Amino acid sequence: MVRPALAAGRAVDILNFFAAHPGGAYTLSELHAALGINLASALSVLQALEDAGYLVRHPRRKTYELGPALIALGDAALRSNRAVDLARAEMRELAGEFATELIASVAVGEEIVILAVEGRPQLASADVRVGQRLRMVPPLGQVFHAWSAPEEVEAWLDRLDERVRGTARVHLPATLAAVRERGYSITLESPTRTRIGVTMERMAEHPREAAPLRDRLAELAAALGEEDYELIAVDPDTVYDISTLVAPVFDAAGHVAVALTLNGLKGVTGRRVTDHGERLGSVARLVTRRSGGRLPD
Repeated sequence: MVRPALAAGRAVDILNFFAAHPGGAYTLSELHAALGINLASALSVLQALEDAGYLVRHPRRKTYELGPALIALGDAALRSNRAVDLARAEMRELAGEFATELIASVAVGEEIVILAVEGRPQLASADVRVGQRLRMVPPLGQVFHAWSAPEEVEAWLDRLDERVRGTARVHLPATLAAVRERGYSITLESPTRTRIGVTMERMAEHPREAAPLRDRLAELAAALGEEDYELIAVDPDTVYDISTLVAPVFDAAGHVAVALTLNGLKGVTGRRVTDHGERLGSVARLVTRRSGGRLPD
């Protein structure tokens, strides 16, 4: 494996920080404090990003903010990922309709990456930021694996700690089957999910702690696997606090390309949960068709 260049990694860290803080402007000292990058190295990377137009520096305040050249990159990326582009308008509409937050995410290797966010969640624990990454430790990522080949599901399960792997292998196949059958995932709010939200918020505000916080997130995700996280049987009259409803958008090969997440619903009946899930699923299928994707058989 080729070792990534240190400067390239620092540039990625800086751009990810700005992506998680849209509209923000930061001095060299503030970026150094937030990211833990050596001042001289940070200045060198910032200069290169400024020269390329990816960042701009205020002449008096000496702060950096995102530059116009990134618009061209973003536009090119959206043209290459039509599903995300098409989903944005639908997400905005659903966020207003359900008075909560909608998220678009993708799987990149063993991580879930947040690409777009619309609205605000009803549950404080559900806060996420664009650009955040979350290691896809079971049961996280169920929608990305519900339609996967058996060997891919096995590789996903192998990310669990050995202490809980046996238990997960018993009940997670049933939850994946439930997700496939109804076409979307329903997960319940829990104290562990609340701690995940708090940890993700801290990651956004303190990127220099990212490595230990990512490990903590993986531990919390594994703990979810021991709880009743996926709601399989929905009682129409029971009132639930819902962590997420997640529906898949498929690509031309019938693989899950993007996950659309309705994030954080407080005190809703099972009947409304099902209605919201069906509505989200219908939007995901619409985006699949419009982007040239193919629904699995």
